[in-house]
Amino acid sequence: MSIRYLLLFCFCAFSLFSQQSTDLAQALEPSRQRINSIDDQIVKLLNERAQAVREVGVVKKQFHAPASAPGREEQVLRRVAGQAGAPLTGAAIEAIYKVILREMSAMEQAEMEKSARPQ
Repeated sequence: MSIRYLLLFCFCAFSLFSQQSTDLAQALEPSRQRINSIDDQIVKLLNERAQAVREVGVVKKQFHAPASAPGREEQVLRRVAGQAGAPLTGAAIEAIYKVILREMSAMEQAEMEKSARPQ
């Protein structure tokens, strides 16, 4: 008799959990769609930024300037950290931008080196 009750309890618990999971997924769906849309915009803007960095790299190459510009990077970090607003802190924005700047600089350096190689 106790196995029946145990099986009944497990079935009821599973049914309850399954319903809660479905309800949770439905409740989260609008926010997740909004996040996906924002992510799409962020990727688009990062690609636009990368194109601008490419253009800067062309000019730097013409003037035999290095890809890395630490003074400019610090200027960017200060500027964007100063624009932070809740819930993101200036430190969080700075951390995110350090990654962006590192990746953009690496791309710029690679493209400058690639175009410098004899064909």
